[in-house]
Amino acid sequence: MDWREKLFGKVLVKCDSPGTQNGQFENVPTLEALADCVEDGEGAVCGIYFSFANISDTSDDFGVRLEDVYKKVDPRLKVVQVVLWAHVGTPEGPIERETGFRRSLTGKPWFAVPFHDVDIKRRLTQKYSIAVGVPTLVIRGRPVRDALLNDPGGERFPLPAPPLTDVLRGVQLQGETGSKLFEELPGDTVRVFYFAAHWCPPCRTFAPSLCNALAAVRKRRAKYANTQLILVSSDRSEQSYKRSVSSVSAAGALAVPWTATEARLALPTALGVAGIPALVLTDSNGKVITANGRQHLAADPLGLNFPWGHRPVSLLTEQALLKMARHPAVVLFIDDEDAEIEFSESVLTPSAESYYEECSIQYPGFCPYQNSSDDETMDFDYTTSRSRVKKKSFKHVMFYIGIDGTDSADMLREHIGLDDAVPLLTAIDFPKLRMVTMKYGDEITTDSVQNFVDAYLSGNADFKPLKPYSEKC
Repeated sequence: MDWREKLFGKVLVKCDSPGTQNGQFENVPTLEALADCVEDGEGAVCGIYFSFANISDTSDDFGVRLEDVYKKVDPRLKVVQVVLWAHVGTPEGPIERETGFRRSLTGKPWFAVPFHDVDIKRRLTQKYSIAVGVPTLVIRGRPVRDALLNDPGGERFPLPAPPLTDVLRGVQLQGETGSKLFEELPGDTVRVFYFAAHWCPPCRTFAPSLCNALAAVRKRRAKYANTQLILVSSDRSEQSYKRSVSSVSAAGALAVPWTATEARLALPTALGVAGIPALVLTDSNGKVITANGRQHLAADPLGLNFPWGHRPVSLLTEQALLKMARHPAVVLFIDDEDAEIEFSESVLTPSAESYYEECSIQYPGFCPYQNSSDDETMDFDYTTSRSRVKKKSFKHVMFYIGIDGTDSADMLREHIGLDDAVPLLTAIDFPKLRMVTMKYGDEITTDSVQNFVDAYLSGNADFKPLKPYSEKC
């Protein structure tokens, strides 16, 4: 599936087509509307403009400024508007909302996601973490609202982000136990950039959770023991800045100095941050692992799946249990030891990668790592490694590691009646109310896991009945 259709679906509406004054929008195939756009490299870029339907144009100054810039850089920019609804406590119904949708789009020189494509809007807001900062513009995965406002003539379009290493080169990061140049940080460390300010109440609430999570991660996983927290302050005074530094001192944070004003102001642009608190994780080369650290931490407060990048095998969390209500899952239960987690990842990952590769072939556009793939209407065909003929249709499978002693693993065991034996490999299918367990004592290897997964997917396993999913599980 083409990246444009994967983002927006097959059809967009043309906002300045004939008849829009009467509320009639022309539907245009997405590939035709965005024919000149390229995902990377040289060419026209696609900007996703998130706006509110029930905010007037006079209040939405950003929309007016965007239209001015659009006319100056056209045809290098193609805009797709995603119209949302501001929750302001008003009782408008569907008719009023659709009227607001049409009113906000009429005459605009670009395209929009159709009003009734609610699922696509939901996926886009989740993908780009559009919870605050609307209206805004996203270009190639990065919010550029502030950059656009600071470039009204479009001279710097497409508003490229400054390289992280350039922004922090020569900056002496400060900590309670000393200072260190950014380029002197160990090469194997994950860098956790925390954007905050003491005047921001959510930041003051978030900081303790962040410190606790990093402490748990460093203790549990040896390979993340040197994870470095870096504070980027948006404080308005040096006294407030010092309070922000103190709030994360328990996690051994280093801070961009108060005097390094240029770096502090450039970092939000470099890492695509539009509001605070924000948490962006990068590798040692400056490549972003995730820009949604705050949301990940809220869903995974123990940091079980730190650093929250895309992975075929995840550790079982309470959020994963909710997904299991809709999707079957292969779960390997183990002891809470770093070596056991490493072993589990090594034996599960080949089967998971093989399975997801097959799904992507059978169902173009399939992506197991994003909420957009978590769709109850999706079924996928999978051919086992032993038989290239017989196919079974089913909802896509998740792969998890259940750590003994965690609430999620213990609740799941209790619900399905599993004893405390570890390691124990299971396939749990709540949608079809069945499960299968590898015989305890059988050696768990890459090959035995693949054979177990093949038997489950082909329907040739020794299934046992499973009682319905419960939120208490």
